[in-house]
Amino acid sequence: MIIDSHCHIDFDDFNADREQVLQRAQNAGVSKIIVPGVTQKTWQRITRTCLKYSQLYPCYGLHPYFIEKHTENDLLSLENYLLDNNAVGVGECGLDFFLKNLNKDKQIFYFEQQLDLAIKFKLPVVIHARKATEAVIKSIKNRPGLCGMIHSYSGSYEQAMQLIELGFYLSFGGPITYDNATRLHKLVRSLPLNNILIETDAPDQPVSAHYGERNEPAFITDIARQIAALKNIDINEVKSVTRNNTQNLFNLGC
Repeated sequence: MIIDSHCHIDFDDFNADREQVLQRAQNAGVSKIIVPGVTQKTWQRITRTCLKYSQLYPCYGLHPYFIEKHTENDLLSLENYLLDNNAVGVGECGLDFFLKNLNKDKQIFYFEQQLDLAIKFKLPVVIHARKATEAVIKSIKNRPGLCGMIHSYSGSYEQAMQLIELGFYLSFGGPITYDNATRLHKLVRSLPLNNILIETDAPDQPVSAHYGERNEPAFITDIARQIAALKNIDINEVKSVTRNNTQNLFNLGC
C-alpha cells in the first residue's frame, strides 16, 4: 500500500469524476491521501470531502500564491479550524520567491504565523518552498520542536540535510520521473529513504508518462518506481518505508 502525502483532491478539477479517481487510486494501492488547504475559502470544501471519503485526511493552511487574498482574520479562522476539524497538519503554507509579484514580507508574516499555530497544536506543517529554501530554514530554526514536510522538494543536498536535522521530511513527486531532472535524481540517490515522502500534488505536476494531462493519485506508483530505480532497491521497500514515514509524521496510525 502507498500513501499520497500531498494531493488536492478537493479541487474543482475533480468535481466531475472524484469518485472514479479515488477508485483508481485504491486499485493502484493508494490507501491514504493527505489533502492540504490553500485558502480560507477551500477549508469547508476539504472538510466535507474528507468526511465523505475515509481515506482522506485534511490539513488547513494559507498558501503563498494567494497572499494578497489572505487576511489576518483568516489566521483566526485557521486556529478555529485546527481546533474543530480533525486536522492532521497545518498547510499548505510557505514561501514562494520565484513569483516576483508576491510580497515577501507579507509571505513571511503569514508563514511564520502558521508555523506558530503548528507548534501550538502539536501538528506537522506542510511547506511550499520555491526559490525560498534558505528563508524557510531560517524560520524553522527559530522554532525548536517544529516538524513537517517540504512538499515537492527542490533545494540543495546541503539544505536537505539541514532540514532533516531539524526534523523534516522531504517529499518528491512527478518532477523526478522526467529524464532531464538530473539534479533531482542525484539528490534522491543521496538522501536516506527514511527521510523521504512521495506525493502527486494532483491535479498538478503530472508524471512523465502523463505529461500534459491532469494528474491523479493513482499515478504515484510511477514516482515510487522511479525512486526504486534511482536507489537500486525494490519498489515495495519504497512503498513501505515512505508509507511508514507519512504515517509517523501525520500520526495516522496503521
